[in-house]
Amino acid sequence: MMIEHLKAQFPAGPKGMPILGVVSKISKQGMVDFYYSVWKEYGDIAHMMAGPLHQFLLVRPDDIHHVMVKNADNYMKLTSHAKLRAILGNGLLPTEGDTLWRRQRKLMQPTYTPNGIRQFADIMVDAGEQLTAKWHQKYADGKPFDLNLAMLEVTMSIISRSMFGIDISDDFAETGHALIELLEYVSNTASSIFDVPLFVPTPRNVRVKQAKEHIDAYIMGIIQTRRKEGLGNDLLSMLMSAKDEETGEMMTDEQLRDEVLITFFAGHETTASMLTWLYYFLAQHPADEQKLHEELASVLGGKRPTLEDLSSLKYTRMLMDETLRLRSPVFITVRDAIEDDVIAGYTVPKGSMVLIYPFGTHRHPDYWERPDEFYPDHFLPEVANERPRYAYYPFGAGPRICIGNHFALMEGAILIATISQAFRIRIQNTHEIGLKSVGVLKPSEPIIATVEAR
Repeated sequence: MMIEHLKAQFPAGPKGMPILGVVSKISKQGMVDFYYSVWKEYGDIAHMMAGPLHQFLLVRPDDIHHVMVKNADNYMKLTSHAKLRAILGNGLLPTEGDTLWRRQRKLMQPTYTPNGIRQFADIMVDAGEQLTAKWHQKYADGKPFDLNLAMLEVTMSIISRSMFGIDISDDFAETGHALIELLEYVSNTASSIFDVPLFVPTPRNVRVKQAKEHIDAYIMGIIQTRRKEGLGNDLLSMLMSAKDEETGEMMTDEQLRDEVLITFFAGHETTASMLTWLYYFLAQHPADEQKLHEELASVLGGKRPTLEDLSSLKYTRMLMDETLRLRSPVFITVRDAIEDDVIAGYTVPKGSMVLIYPFGTHRHPDYWERPDEFYPDHFLPEVANERPRYAYYPFGAGPRICIGNHFALMEGAILIATISQAFRIRIQNTHEIGLKSVGVLKPSEPIIATVEAR
């Protein structure tokens, strides 16, 4: 969309250094603290320069709707996602190019519908019961453990069994470390302007290249084995058999590898993060924890949860929503303006990076009664119905909304129901836990927990 009469009128924002702009401030403060300080100081739309690039930080629901829904065709994952594509490939998450993205989305969509994922509910229940059995054996005497690592273990078991039909969580250690290496590289270089090209053999680049080669070989080996042995009843088989209705095209092995890699990351890191933070909050709010236990007793009465039970676990869903409000795994999302535009009366030049900021939207006092507190009543139906549609968007919005949101919410509810019927989780950290962004929003230090059998 060309807008020839625009003037270079930008909202207020932080001033940076010559050439670098605000890059040095981001590096010094960290992305989480920097953008939060920008919102607090400059308000719901702010402008800054990151090197030669204009950046616009957006918080208001109307502006989110404009970029993610109303004018979504003007805001693409181009330059802003180049580093992610270089590392994670052209999976659905970082894909550029409207034609490629729409083809991949169309191929994958049926796999991730509520009906498409129903078959994995039993896997989730079984993994939750294995986790609680392990906790009874190892931690019932009050031995402390890292809560996020425990949640990563169970969500890795679920995504590997759902994806491949086998549990690879026990022998995934080397590949898991390789994945963390890639995600840390992307996170650390996300706000930088000048990066040493990957072909230059610096120690970091060597580690990143080795990690990528290891992951590529690992996943391609699984795909090739599946092609030889035949399809099964799992996500990989569903993706391998997905066919474009118009062209008859199916995914290549390279496309499958890229989608599997993204699904592995998004399919266990994000849910593990949500569960970790949820139990962190519940330990600080015993009244909310008691309401959860009362609901589980009323709906389940001690039995294992089933898919049919989930619609009755309304307070459980409120707890998940409130956790996602305060700790959305993706705290900021970037889009590139492909043509000039106007947002909230301000010029957005072609080539600008637009920063969608749920971390701010989800704490905005105009939409939340207790914006900085853990308060599940924010999601009572009569309260939620009064908020603007895009005051809450933990899974994104518009045509690029997270394709795995139904899987994540089903998994979260089943694990909460299973774990909380067996244990109360107590947090041993006595101070407030900080935040860091490493692919997802994670605790800045291990959250140490103990469990009490119920």
